[in-house]
Amino acid sequence: MLDLLLKNGIIITVDPEHHIYEHGYLGIEKDKIACIGSMDTDVLPEAKKVIDLEGKPVLPGLVDGHGHAGHGMTKTIAEHTNDWETVAESIYYLYSDEEFWYVEGALSAMERLKFGVTSAVSMVGNTPRIDRIWPIRSHMEGSLSTGIRQYSGIGTANDPWPKRARTYFKDGSYEEYEVTPEEAFRTTEEAVRELNGIHPRGTCIVAPGRMGKRPWCSDEENIRHNQEMYRIARTYHQPIHTHAYGGDVKFLYEHTPEILDYHLSLTHSTRYSEEELDILSRVNAYVFHGPTTHAHIIGRCPVYRMLEKGVHVAVITDGSAPDRSFDLWRDMKNVQISQRTLERDYGVLPCGKVLEMVTIEPAKALGIDHLVGSLEVGKKADIIRVNTWQPHLTPFVKMSVQRLVQYAMGEDVDLVIVDGEIMMEGRTLTKVDEKSILIRANEIFEKVIEETGRKDILENPRLYDIKQ
Repeated sequence: MLDLLLKNGIIITVDPEHHIYEHGYLGIEKDKIACIGSMDTDVLPEAKKVIDLEGKPVLPGLVDGHGHAGHGMTKTIAEHTNDWETVAESIYYLYSDEEFWYVEGALSAMERLKFGVTSAVSMVGNTPRIDRIWPIRSHMEGSLSTGIRQYSGIGTANDPWPKRARTYFKDGSYEEYEVTPEEAFRTTEEAVRELNGIHPRGTCIVAPGRMGKRPWCSDEENIRHNQEMYRIARTYHQPIHTHAYGGDVKFLYEHTPEILDYHLSLTHSTRYSEEELDILSRVNAYVFHGPTTHAHIIGRCPVYRMLEKGVHVAVITDGSAPDRSFDLWRDMKNVQISQRTLERDYGVLPCGKVLEMVTIEPAKALGIDHLVGSLEVGKKADIIRVNTWQPHLTPFVKMSVQRLVQYAMGEDVDLVIVDGEIMMEGRTLTKVDEKSILIRANEIFEKVIEETGRKDILENPRLYDIKQ
């Protein structure tokens, strides 16, 4: 007997054959998908619990392959100063304690789950905070308390150096100290070694702030850095996740080409040369593109041209700060608009391809496509339902993929299942007290702003001008 049966719905599998069951069912046994079929031809199996989908579509849980832990607490601050990154990093290093990271982890994971994201990647900090492992540990614990499948990353951080950091104690006192780049090697390996294998849905991955030819380092230092991040990833069998820009791919290919072939995902990937696009077409590294990120506004990522060349590409959110959210549905639409504008071609990126770029493609990049990213028998039961009984999604007959990609929003998701467990039903999270987290997040935010003494980062004097 099945543990859970979903019946009378549109089953969008995103499997290799692109099966869609217009009047279908899906059965779950323990944490896996046990059966998928058509109600028009099959006899329904018995189950302990049955959910009538009422004609609504179900599809694989979305996979958000890149975001930043901490961003939930730094939304819109300093957006008018052109100095958001510096302000955010100072908060992460100097004004955050374990509760900050736990609550922010829960807050961001709640947002993602309520948007239908069941697997999520978060780099701990703006670029990783690397002095201690307690921030990433607390963030993972907070995220996992919601029921999400969480991948938290740590690795070397970007300049400037040296950095100042604090570790807070329970009585409110703290130890302040200087942080050097060399500490990242030790901390990264410690975190990946100590934090994996604790929770079945929690993984600590290698996630340096940037790989390739970092401009603040010598070639020799960059080669050593790239090799060390690769060594840790291979030793502990984890993917490498990082930012990369023009020149980085060529540098990796010339000095450490093996890195481009081991579950490597390169976020943003703007300003690449034609030579670098050709290199990417020959290797197995993934490009993670955020259509609403600052990096894309400044540099542009030629997603369509990459796909034409055979480069692997997935779509990501990049986090919830300084001016975006974890709504991958928004980014599905934005990647279509931006690439169609760039190519001056309305036919670029059909909806089915876009849906794959937030499900099976990022799952492949993370090396978990045998578990998630599509609805197939034997895979993990990570499943979402979209409430299509709404004016903006009606009529919803046939062309289901197009209707979802073009019209659905994160708030339309009304059922989320992870590992066969219901994590959200009727827009209500089942594993965490949402209101208490929201209250505590507001309190922590106010406390942090007061401690920084920077109330100016909340007040934009040019809010109503045509340029700030």
